Amino acid sequence: RPTAVGKLQREDRAMSDIRELLNIGGGNFCDRLDVSPPLRAAWRLVFDGECAEAERRFRRIVAEDKRNAEALAGLAICVAEDGGRFISAEKLAKMSVRYGKRSPAGYLALGYIHLRASRLDEGYRYLMKARHVAPEDPRLRAGLVWYEKERPPVGADLAREHPVNQVLGGMRQALGTPARRAAAAVVLGIGISLTRALVA
Repeated sequence: RPTAVGKLQREDRAMSDIRELLNIGGGNFCDRLDVSPPLRAAWRLVFDGECAEAERRFRRIVAEDKRNAEALAGLAICVAEDGGRFISAEKLAKMSVRYGKRSPAGYLALGYIHLRASRLDEGYRYLMKARHVAPEDPRLRAGLVWYEKERPPVGADLAREHPVNQVLGGMRQALGTPARRAAAAVVLGIGISLTRALVA
């Protein structure tokens, strides 16, 4: 049975892993967010791993404006971090989507929640929805890095750091979208046809 200390260590490791991967730790990353100063400060706390204080701030903003999509999304992430309350977190994130039609925040929160719950395909799907709404949002990179980190390596029998997995993983990323895969298939087909013509 996992202890409370073990649970806290896992949660701290999850947030510190993502900070290390992105080298964001608040600062310039959060300054690039196109949100109000109180929301920016709360998001900075999230990425500094101070989810309890961030949650208090997001709750204060939501108490003043129940339809604030950014605050609802931030609150959803904090709730997911607090003991993995994914169902409650998902409800908050869906409210964020409903109230913020032009905001990526709800989709980003849904993506993060699903990734934290090890539902990688769903997480990726929501991240792509966020990307469609706001491709330049700096939080999108955080989600995509998290997705790549949690995704199983291409060669399951090899370590993630093995050179073969590094190359195949890079190819998988490059061909990640259906449009790119279709284009690669067309180029491959043309290459095969030309090769056959030259050999014949």
